[in-house]
Amino acid sequence: MTVTMPGYYERFRCLASACRDNCCRTGWEIVVDEGTVDYYRTLPEPQRSRILSALGRDGEGDAYIRPENGQCPFLTERGLCGLVLELGEEHIGEICALHPRYREWFPDRMEIGVGLCCEEAARLILSDPEPCDFVSYLTDAEEDEEPLPLYPPLLALRDRLFEIVRDRARPLTLRWAEALRLTQAAQRAINENRLPDPACDPDTLSAVPTPWQTVLAALLDAHLEMETLEPEWGRTLGELRENLEALDWPGFFAALGERAYEYEHLTVYLIFRYFLKASFDGDALGRLRQAVGMVLTIAALGAWQWQQTGRFSLADQIEAARQYSKEVEYSDDNMETLAEAFLFEEALSLPHLLGLLEG
Repeated sequence: MTVTMPGYYERFRCLASACRDNCCRTGWEIVVDEGTVDYYRTLPEPQRSRILSALGRDGEGDAYIRPENGQCPFLTERGLCGLVLELGEEHIGEICALHPRYREWFPDRMEIGVGLCCEEAARLILSDPEPCDFVSYLTDAEEDEEPLPLYPPLLALRDRLFEIVRDRARPLTLRWAEALRLTQAAQRAINENRLPDPACDPDTLSAVPTPWQTVLAALLDAHLEMETLEPEWGRTLGELRENLEALDWPGFFAALGERAYEYEHLTVYLIFRYFLKASFDGDALGRLRQAVGMVLTIAALGAWQWQQTGRFSLADQIEAARQYSKEVEYSDDNMETLAEAFLFEEALSLPHLLGLLEG
């Protein structure tokens, strides 16, 4: 089996108590695997009852840690994990041990990375001005023999998408447009119950000229329907939506200059993490449209901050992307809300997106 990861993956180190937005303070309900729960049941009293009393069961029967005052009840005053200090790192739940790392399995490969919601991961993803590369190595793990017909062509198509998005000879908007047209051609084949040809030509769908304000308004309206973790996040979205007509969108990108590569990095991150999941459900175009929409929204938040303060540093970009990921990417409900917006909002349809990007 092949293991593939971004080039920055092995440089990741958790900041622990030095982290400014400790993942144990997110208010998330973190699922605990049953093997770990079973271990907690073997502990002596009163330790056993104290730990088990902090766990609940969700609607699907999974055990999870119940947050207290917006944070994990096991978090110490020094910002460290009390369970690790008390029991050792080997006795915390799998999700806690893995986060912010993620893993995705496909027939002949496992793909691993670090999630954008973590400030140190976001720094690694965004800081390098060079195009993101990937590293692979072989293991002796057995491959999955269950057929997944869409996987081979979509894997090859994803390689083409990476080439397009990382081609800095053209503006990022045109790279996004070509990637969308190419994926639209593949999606047509999938919709007709054919395997897509990774070497196909981009689709020639007619674009509908669309102002950036129209697309951003639809994106922001979708985000304003989402659940929020931090009230300030919702207020910022609302202020941006109310003042959208006054946003200096072109001026922001002119001021950003060569740092537009940061949005390239975000696009590559989202394609790497999510595009191949279309091997299971066939929604290749939906995943790419959503990735472009997410990056556009992060850029709009950056433009608003720049317009309000007159500056937008790399550190500001890292924080904007991290917060977006925490609020949206790491919420299944919010990601579903965004997916529905791309299904039903005309302004977010492919012709309108192309009209914006190619205009």
